[in-house]
Amino acid sequence: MEITKAILSNQLLQYLNHRITKDELISWCELNMLEGSFESGTVQEAVAKIGLMDAQNFDLSYEDLYLLLKRLGYQLKVDFVSEV
Repeated sequence: MEITKAILSNQLLQYLNHRITKDELISWCELNMLEGSFESGTVQEAVAKIGLMDAQNFDLSYEDLYLLLKRLGYQLKVDFVSEV
């Protein structure tokens, strides 16, 4: 399966909205680094970087994820709703 920027950005959206865990996101990235093909070098670099989040002393901040999405051509917007 070819990993496109749309597929990757959807995975990041799922993670940011707590629909998948950090470990699930990392596993998805690691699996695709081994078995996937990529729409572009930018997508491949982003998947590789996210896949490193399980390494000791390496994590991605909100700002890092914001910049990754920007490089993919997306603008991250934050919104919230009351749970009451």
